[in-house]
Amino acid sequence: MPKTPFAFSAFVGTLCLICTALWLFFPYSPISLHAISEIIPDRAVIDDNGSTKLEGVIYFVRQSYMTAAAEQRIWPIYLYIGSSFIALTLCLIGLKKWAQIPRNYFFGGFIVWAGLIFWTNTHRSIAEIRWVFIDQLNSLGIISLITIGVLLSAAIPRLLFQVGDSSEFKQSSRNWIIFFGFSFVNLLLTYGKEFLSWDIKYAIPGFLFGQIAWLAYSFQAGQLNALLRWGINLFGLSTILYFFISGNDPGISAFVHWTLICQSVMLLLFPLFIISNFRTPIKQNLPVYKIVHKAPHLDLRLLYVGVFIMGSAWVYAKNASVVHQFQAAFYNERGDISMHAENRKSAEFAYQQAMLHSKLNAKSNLSLAAIALQANDNESAAYYLATSLQKHASERAYLALATIYHTNDHAFEALFLLQKAQAQFPSSVEITTALAKQFETLKSLDSATYYYEKAFELDPNSPISTGNLLYSQKTPVANSVESDPAVAANSLAIALKTGKSTPIAAPAIAQSPGIDLRQWAYVYNYQMYAKNQAPEHPLSQWAKNPLTEAAFPEQSLLHAWQDYHHGKPLQALQKIDLLIKKDTATQATGLQNMLSFWKTSLLKPQSIQPIQTLQEAKKAIEQHPFQVDVLQQAFPILNQYKQEKMAYDAALAALQWNEGIPVYYLIFAMQAYQIGEITYGNEAAQQLNIRNPSIYLANQATLNKAKAEAIRRQNFD
Repeated sequence: MPKTPFAFSAFVGTLCLICTALWLFFPYSPISLHAISEIIPDRAVIDDNGSTKLEGVIYFVRQSYMTAAAEQRIWPIYLYIGSSFIALTLCLIGLKKWAQIPRNYFFGGFIVWAGLIFWTNTHRSIAEIRWVFIDQLNSLGIISLITIGVLLSAAIPRLLFQVGDSSEFKQSSRNWIIFFGFSFVNLLLTYGKEFLSWDIKYAIPGFLFGQIAWLAYSFQAGQLNALLRWGINLFGLSTILYFFISGNDPGISAFVHWTLICQSVMLLLFPLFIISNFRTPIKQNLPVYKIVHKAPHLDLRLLYVGVFIMGSAWVYAKNASVVHQFQAAFYNERGDISMHAENRKSAEFAYQQAMLHSKLNAKSNLSLAAIALQANDNESAAYYLATSLQKHASERAYLALATIYHTNDHAFEALFLLQKAQAQFPSSVEITTALAKQFETLKSLDSATYYYEKAFELDPNSPISTGNLLYSQKTPVANSVESDPAVAANSLAIALKTGKSTPIAAPAIAQSPGIDLRQWAYVYNYQMYAKNQAPEHPLSQWAKNPLTEAAFPEQSLLHAWQDYHHGKPLQALQKIDLLIKKDTATQATGLQNMLSFWKTSLLKPQSIQPIQTLQEAKKAIEQHPFQVDVLQQAFPILNQYKQEKMAYDAALAALQWNEGIPVYYLIFAMQAYQIGEITYGNEAAQQLNIRNPSIYLANQATLNKAKAEAIRRQNFD
């Protein structure tokens, strides 16, 4: 079909581009990276009543990065198995067609193979037999990569031969010499840099050679039938894609190594192949590149056999490193499948088998480190991380190892390791941030501030680096991302410390902060900053989640603060008093100061609008429970509307919170007589006489009259 070659080229080209994108931008690691937040307490003036200032706790948010075992992704395994099965089916049908195998023999051989698998594994469960089939698919996938490496070897020479063709033979000859020489030099430099440890600054990555060859191959005419060609390419591309998605670096390295070997051998043999087959038409300046795959004397397929033989000799001359890396890739795949089956022992054994073939491969070491981290085996995790860093330095491995050092009280080892990491990855915000935090842990605040500033310079748009800079410098940062809760919390904390205003918007009240410390610090600091202008958050509802209480124990204090500044000061006092009684730590002093400040503020005379209605009376005693003028105006109205009990409770609360002030004994005694509590009224009057006889004498007649009226009502009743 005319569209078939284009479809094949588009298919191969798309998958090659995906491989290149994964290689460049999405490297996978078994170690995951997460941002974590800590709230750092500080102190600032959080309230004043004109003559007195209240100093209290505010919170800054410090953020850093934490490593952990990455979650095992299931979909790549299913996708790889599915595409491999399709590719295998295409290969088998194509092979049957190419070798003209009779249908009976073909299906009979397949049934015998399946039967042998089941017969030799009768002691295993169906699930275990399934893994045997998957193991064989993995092996065939690696074989397909080896086959593809050979088939791709002629793609670039054919491309260069075509591009170098000119209208004149002499010009064509010059082009071929230049192109082939340039390609040979680049192959040599690339191979030397990647596999011979040559210190070369510039060299084309070997993986790009493979992808360019694969793209060129997809557009060139071949001698394989369509099904076999589709099957082998689908198998190879699926395998290399799975290597990238699972971070199987020995498999990728082995494919690149094998591809470079095959291309180097082919680049040496291809000119001899052309001369032996097409000398005469080349001299006639004919477009020989169109019939390269139809050589009259020496078939291109024989050249592939020669490339495989010479390439294999090259591999074994180098201690079979390619073979060992492919074997390591196979065991890494087995380990991933075991992890998916939640069989950690089998996974650990498979990764260790991979290390026997390639000790320094990153995939095995990091996977074993992740398993050790999940088991809290820090010693083993540190060993595997350190082993991985010998050849495959990565930011996550450095951070994971530094975290282990730090948590095991090896602060200076963690610092030295992070300094080494920062030298290797100078543009890494994560490592720079970790280094700043480590200096802060060691009380070297100047160095910590320097690295917080450096992290901000590396990524000024990051809310983490911005928030940390605010925390470190305690000064505002221009163009900060105030929508981020950590940045907003730190900006509010700075405003409270400096006494300056800030245009930070109020936090949303629709959703509970949960265990997000950034949100809790934002809500807390905004309540301290805005006071009665802050929105009322449903703290009672949020507190029903026990996880939030564990994450931010200061919710009770925050609730008391909100009550006080939203017209419920008695509830606030009661909450603070309860916290003081329960508190056995040093925070009790701060709570006592807050309680005293609030009581003083509530006692300070305030101008009150005349109270005329029942609603005004209720609101007034709730908002101003210690204002004598309010109580004296509100109680008669409450009594008038049969709300004597409410007035009595208000008088009792005022007296309980202000036992040293005589006037509240008078107010309570009058209201006690009003509801018939004569005994309590007598006790209050007696205390008034003891504490301030002049007030008692001035109001004795009123008290006696109220007492007599109470006795009369009781006698009447």
